[in-house]
Amino acid sequence: MKVLVATGATQGSRGSDSNGCIEGELVWMLEPCPYSRWAPYGDCGCGRSFSGMNSLQSTTTARVCDVPGLTRDYYEQALRACFDARGWCVCCQARPVPELVHELITLATILEEGTVVERRLDRLTVRRVPAAKKRRGKERG
Repeated sequence: MKVLVATGATQGSRGSDSNGCIEGELVWMLEPCPYSRWAPYGDCGCGRSFSGMNSLQSTTTARVCDVPGLTRDYYEQALRACFDARGWCVCCQARPVPELVHELITLATILEEGTVVERRLDRLTVRRVPAAKKRRGKERG
């Protein structure tokens, strides 16, 4: 199943980049708060970051990854465990877990595996690696 996972790839391309997640952990998107909607590049990063389901940290970049053996049921269990670890009750969740998981799977399905994305509120954008960085990487490897 194709999903979004935390990645350090392309980190540093923007001054607002941050990554406290574990490389490859499943991520989800918190509903942006009113302040983040008003100032997406402001102090609150909830509208520009992904939340790690395991580390409970955030990152501004995610990668599309095909995770063999991952089922929708396991994905929902992982998100529920994340909410439990945060101490959130069912009432604290903006939308039901199955709805969130469906949205995450749908987003990952339409993107090519390995694609790195960033987030601005309710929109995902493909993160481009600058040409100079691509050349340097090819010269090394």
